[in-house]
Amino acid sequence: MKSLIIYFSNYKNNTEKIAKVFAEKINADLINLKGSGEIKIEDYDLIGFGSGVYKEDLAPQLYKWVEKMNLKDKKVFVFSTSGVGFTYYNKKLIRILKSKGASCKGSFACKGSFVSREFSDKKIFEFMSKFAEGHPNYRDYRKAEKFIDKVVQ
Repeated sequence: MKSLIIYFSNYKNNTEKIAKVFAEKINADLINLKGSGEIKIEDYDLIGFGSGVYKEDLAPQLYKWVEKMNLKDKKVFVFSTSGVGFTYYNKKLIRILKSKGASCKGSFACKGSFVSREFSDKKIFEFMSKFAEGHPNYRDYRKAEKFIDKVVQ
């Protein structure tokens, strides 16, 4: 199965770390939207879409690319990194992918470290950043490997 992982990782490159775990495990090609040109998806059987969470949503750059793509009958998966590591943030993109005719094979999320004072002076974010410190870590990488194994089965 020929696989491609398209992701946007900008802040601390947490999403890129997870994208690389997936790519190594399934021998996928990687495209970081931060510096990409044209993307040709025709020859790929499986496409992963990943992003960090910025202002409570995935990166707008990822949505823009997805809107341009013909995803009819493509197998896809979605992944994200955030301060809390919830798959909740993936739901909007999954809905869009399905509306374009794609078959979603799974959704993965894990925590990604961040510095709260770079975003807000609210104490709750400082508290959350303590729990996200050092992520993604070894356990997150192992969970990512198990996830991608299930996706390609």
